[in-house]
Amino acid sequence: MTRFTTVAALTLTLLSVSQGALTVRVFNATGDISARVKRVSRVEIRTVSPTRPIRPQDRTITQGKDLLTIECHPDDGAKIHLELEIPYGVGLEARTEAGTISLTGMVPYADLRTSSGTVLLTAPWEATRFTIQSENEPREISLPKGLKVSRWKGELGRYKTVWQLSDKLPKEKVTYGEIRIHAVSPRRISLEDMAVPEDSPVKLPWQAPAVIEDLLAGKLRINKPKAQTPAHTESTTTHGGQGAPVFRSEVRMVNLQVAVFDAQGRPVTGLTPEDFELLEDGVRQKVAFAGSEEVPFNLVLLLDLSGSTKKDRPAMKEAARQFIRVSRPQDRVAIYALAYELFQVIAPLGTDRNALLASVDAIPDVGGGTPLYDIIVLSYAQELMHRPDERNALVVISDGLDNQIQGEVCPSKVPLHKLRQAAALMNVIIYPIYLSPFTLVPPPPWAVKAQSNLSLLAETTGGRVFQARSIRDLEPVYAMVAEELRSVYSMAYYPSNQNFDGSWRQIKVRVLSPGIRVRTRQGYFAR
Repeated sequence: MTRFTTVAALTLTLLSVSQGALTVRVFNATGDISARVKRVSRVEIRTVSPTRPIRPQDRTITQGKDLLTIECHPDDGAKIHLELEIPYGVGLEARTEAGTISLTGMVPYADLRTSSGTVLLTAPWEATRFTIQSENEPREISLPKGLKVSRWKGELGRYKTVWQLSDKLPKEKVTYGEIRIHAVSPRRISLEDMAVPEDSPVKLPWQAPAVIEDLLAGKLRINKPKAQTPAHTESTTTHGGQGAPVFRSEVRMVNLQVAVFDAQGRPVTGLTPEDFELLEDGVRQKVAFAGSEEVPFNLVLLLDLSGSTKKDRPAMKEAARQFIRVSRPQDRVAIYALAYELFQVIAPLGTDRNALLASVDAIPDVGGGTPLYDIIVLSYAQELMHRPDERNALVVISDGLDNQIQGEVCPSKVPLHKLRQAAALMNVIIYPIYLSPFTLVPPPPWAVKAQSNLSLLAETTGGRVFQARSIRDLEPVYAMVAEELRSVYSMAYYPSNQNFDGSWRQIKVRVLSPGIRVRTRQGYFAR
């Protein structure tokens, strides 16, 4: 069967941490509306007809600052279908009389209306709230196995009978997005479940414990020593049935990040592998590679945009700008945020400094609770986890007040001791920028604990804490962190013990010259 199609793509100016700042509004009286959420920067619209070629007057598009309106109104009554791809963070309003509305993915909100059509929804229902209201009960209802829902039927007002179906997620559950459906006599309502997509720029704090447990259990490929064939090592081979060589031996490599500085805290550069002594479980190892200045960095900036840091918001945004400016051209920089109790990607790792600065400028005034430890876990898992052989740094700009500390709503699910255990395995150096919320001397106990916890986390990864009380205090911090990054060596060695049995192996590194100190992680699981 012939399928007649036209395609239009509209670029939207997406706001960081938008939470539905932009909306796509669609009206198609007789045809279908299909929307899929993807990691794209623009809305793509396909106009499809099974019966005749598409005409220009079949569809109108109006684009405003915060609203994109798409209307379908063929003058001959032909059935026209609209297929949309929309970016994450964009809300959806869709209305049809008898067609099918299909929505797949995570949206900050959706308002879907039909008279007698079908509604098909695919979303991560553990993270999405929904309410379906209809004047008449749908002829067919399909729900995922195990999904807990609330059903209700009764009078709304004096004459109107309403059937309602809604989620039963606990009020305290942190979710992203809400879907509302309004119908008269729908043919079918179908809900299908999906996992939170890996490419989603939004993650939920309650996802963090699973990441920690998988890391500690060795289920994630984080810092897993790579199978390598060093240039100076010959591999033993045999021949397969077709005469092709089959490698039978391999040498595994372990990667480290090592910060090196002198007695005055200044970075030490120019060292070679021969300048280091490295012990694994007390046994000296040969360092195969050690590089600093010439090796690019992946620098992730995590901004704590929770309610407790609102007074520091100008300082935090300025700090992000300064870190972008002091990074070297070859370094990749990403900006993440803790906002609305969620982990959100403002800008993924990239080298376009103008785009990064623009993303900081677009951050709106947001707030929310502070599951900080969970968000730190998700910050590592988003991109750095997939770069275990590179130089990685996570700069956390925060007052450190995870809601665990004061027993408030929405505390982290990951306890600090588990986070430290996992951090010892992560190939990342954590540098907290501690924004002190008080000028009191001495500060309150909970503020002392917040700073102490950040210090423990930094120490575990080979980093250190920088403290600031104001924008002025932050000025010297940029250069200090830049110096720290210059002092970090990317180091690799081939363990003499090639029996990777899952045991913990302790690592100790020192520089043979006197007066030189180093910081690095404490070891790894030999998996």
